Amino acid sequence: MDHTTMLTNVLKLHFGWHLARVKCLSCLIIALFKVKTVNFVELVTAFSGSAKVASHYRRIQRFFKEVNLQPEPVARWVTSLLPYDRFILSIDRTNWMLGCFAINFLVLSAVHQGTAFPLFWILLPKKGNSNTKERIQLINQFLDILGRHKINYLTGDREFIGQEWFDYLVKNQIQFRLRIKKNMMISRSNGRLSPAENFFRSLPLSTECQLVGRRFVCGHLLWVTGMRLLSGDYLIVVACDDSAQVMNDYGSSPSLRRRLTIYK
Repeated sequence: MDHTTMLTNVLKLHFGWHLARVKCLSCLIIALFKVKTVNFVELVTAFSGSAKVASHYRRIQRFFKEVNLQPEPVARWVTSLLPYDRFILSIDRTNWMLGCFAINFLVLSAVHQGTAFPLFWILLPKKGNSNTKERIQLINQFLDILGRHKINYLTGDREFIGQEWFDYLVKNQIQFRLRIKKNMMISRSNGRLSPAENFFRSLPLSTECQLVGRRFVCGHLLWVTGMRLLSGDYLIVVACDDSAQVMNDYGSSPSLRRRLTIYK
């Protein structure tokens, strides 16, 4: 049994399409692994079967013209393949130009062995960063279909910060490891506010530390862990819990750092 047939047998359990359409999706997925591009001209060269290249090309065109691929069956299928009861989620954007048109997707993915597998997505009608309303809309899709109990924690880069966003995550009891900007104000032990970078400025490179006690960040008491990268930039991550694995969870390499304690 070839790979396309095997994948077709799996996909037809999750997508309520007729068999020819499921086979086309299987061919597309297998072809993507082979040619590593989404260019139709390249994809058709990796399609199996005796049909001519032009026929495969028209087949792909019809698929994308006729099929409205919804996130729900994709999310259920992907999560059924992952060996977890609860998922590490990553929120991020992917954007590119199609001629003079900006394509900008906000994507929620499940992370497995360093690879993010898209579950839900929103096409943003603009260039640039997402806003809190759009992020909430995306997370609500996951909550409505799979449930909060399926979330281990959420990771995100410096775009995904702000009081209203933190309010939503805390209210919905969603654990997170989110990177903040180095100039974001956080509280010292005496209650005064200071830019986040000031707490980690004197650290040796690649040395991680977690501030003692929770600190106010965007109106919430959170645990703050940070380090100076080899580039000289700062990696500062906030979380609801005081796990010693926050940096590992976020994705840093534990072999490149040691831990210190800062009380200030």
